[in-house]
Amino acid sequence: MDTQFRTAADMAYNIILKKIVDGEFEPGKRLSRRKMAEVTGVSVIPVIEALKRLEEDHLVESKPKWGSFVAVPSSDRVRKMYQYREALECQIARILSRDMTTAQHQEIFDIATQLDVVSYEDREKKQSLHLELHHKLAKYTGNPLLATSLERINYFWILCKALDGTKSMRGDSVRYWHRYLIDEIQSGDPDRAEKAMREHVLDSLEPLLRLIPPEWDE
Repeated sequence: MDTQFRTAADMAYNIILKKIVDGEFEPGKRLSRRKMAEVTGVSVIPVIEALKRLEEDHLVESKPKWGSFVAVPSSDRVRKMYQYREALECQIARILSRDMTTAQHQEIFDIATQLDVVSYEDREKKQSLHLELHHKLAKYTGNPLLATSLERINYFWILCKALDGTKSMRGDSVRYWHRYLIDEIQSGDPDRAEKAMREHVLDSLEPLLRLIPPEWDE
């Protein structure tokens, strides 16, 4: 692929991605190729490549004869994506229960500590720390396929966060939720690590499902 084309496609991808995860492009919004070319300042061909990549990230869906749209997190899609994320993260937890070094544990635990004490109202920081925590866990497995897959699934998670109010079912009473997760992974017991991660992943599923507008499931 030509370097200039790749750079233009990357630029279009990053601009559209940011507008989706920031909520400027809402679920269901049509992403006209010509309009996206105007928005991103590149030609239509790089935009087409960018939209294909965003579709791989589960943020965009294509409809024959209609074009590309920001993905709508319907109940069915959310459940399926959570199943995918659960499988990935539980495997990551099992690997790290055996392989995580002391230095890696300390770095991850420090992030978990920040995450557990940051105010829920500071959602941007909370989201950033959460993504950093799970990205590093995936990275420390040494398996780039796991890390790349989790990064893509987390884009969809960010899109779902646009629904707002997806506060943990556990509420504010559990103050050490993320530190508990990391300690369970560090326990050396793959089953304990997997159990804790599964609880962590599924903790936000039901609250999120309750926020999905009925028309998104039609």
